[in-house]
Amino acid sequence: MNGAMAHAAPSTHRPPRIHVGWYSQQDGSSHAAAGAQISVHEVTPGRRPRSSGPTAHISVHTVAGSSSSVVVGGTTDAPLPNPYPPLPSTSPLLKQTRPSGPGSFWYQDGSGHVCMYAPDSVLPCFTITGDGDPGAAAPPLTPATIAEHVADRLALSPGELKTSPSQAGLTGAASWFWLDPGPTTQQLSLTLAGEAVTVTAVPQIDWRFGDGTTVDGGPGVPYQAGTVPSGAVTHVYDTRCLPGDQGRDPFVLAICGSDGYQLTATVSWQISYRASGAVTTTGTLPTRTTTSSIAYPVSEARAFLVQGATG
Repeated sequence: MNGAMAHAAPSTHRPPRIHVGWYSQQDGSSHAAAGAQISVHEVTPGRRPRSSGPTAHISVHTVAGSSSSVVVGGTTDAPLPNPYPPLPSTSPLLKQTRPSGPGSFWYQDGSGHVCMYAPDSVLPCFTITGDGDPGAAAPPLTPATIAEHVADRLALSPGELKTSPSQAGLTGAASWFWLDPGPTTQQLSLTLAGEAVTVTAVPQIDWRFGDGTTVDGGPGVPYQAGTVPSGAVTHVYDTRCLPGDQGRDPFVLAICGSDGYQLTATVSWQISYRASGAVTTTGTLPTRTTTSSIAYPVSEARAFLVQGATG
């Protein structure tokens, strides 16, 4: 049987080429834009090469540190997407004081747009539509309002109260007290809408030893033998105060608690801010307090006269 076997010619079809073009431009003193366009070029044997128009157009518009990102289909002649998409004044989102979770808040930029901020995030700005008041959700942005939100993120901890002796003090002997970790000056900065704000919290510590004695000092240091360092916080109790003493021992102080003296370290954080940018200024915020407290029993050593042995 005569015949011919046909052999398929190797394919010369090449995979399409994808081209990504990009641009960036300065739109004003506080506005910038960047974008990208994606197109496909395909070659098929026996056909004319063909190229698609842009299959996607991506643009990001940044306004003084905040940005919005929109993806749209289109051609090279398509208009840029609205960098400030409309948001109805009745939107439930505007009623959320923390629209993007802990640490987030609303603010108004210098052009009347309402924007979201969240730490380490890039979030959009909106044009509010309708009859609502955008200021209800987003107060005008000032160094003081930025500082208030920054202060909310400060980790202000008093530390754990430690003592030596650890179980109970002894009248007539110095007890040592300290906070672990000891509170130190905290500082946090944020740049938003062209304004750079640094907030500083400085701790001041008030020690109350439970017997009516108080002292202003630092965080204290752990007990160490030898010369008492200048940063040590010590106190000598004159009167015992043990669990069960109150109501049974007439010699204990009226302020002796059921489990010992109430020992308290109150940390007052003095908060200030410094701003630079469109406005250069300094200011203060309300003082915040954190407290560490424990019950501290104090015992006593008593001496007794005994009759000596006779020979």
